[in-house]
Amino acid sequence: MPYDQTDFRTHFVREPSSLRHCPALVLNADFRPLSYYPLSLWPWQEAVKAVFLDRVSIIAEYDEVVRSQRQAFKIPSVVVLKDYVKPQKRVAFTRFNLF
Repeated sequence: MPYDQTDFRTHFVREPSSLRHCPALVLNADFRPLSYYPLSLWPWQEAVKAVFLDRVSIIAEYDEVVRSQRQAFKIPSVVVLKDYVKPQKRVAFTRFNLF
């Protein structure tokens, strides 16, 4: 019976089920969401990466903790960009926006 690689990966590298539902709300530098529909959400991995690269400031955190070899990080739930991103002037011409 051949060994399936997907079984190997899921056996040794598992994401805890509690971390799957920990998105981070992303706010612009003026504390407004980057987008309203869809709401600007990042996965927790992107939020931790942005904090580590000093691109965002943390406003609120989940109680969940992610550990590396040397540090433990609380997962951010709301982050604010340090640099202002200019919003689009035009609204996209879509069926949803038209109605």
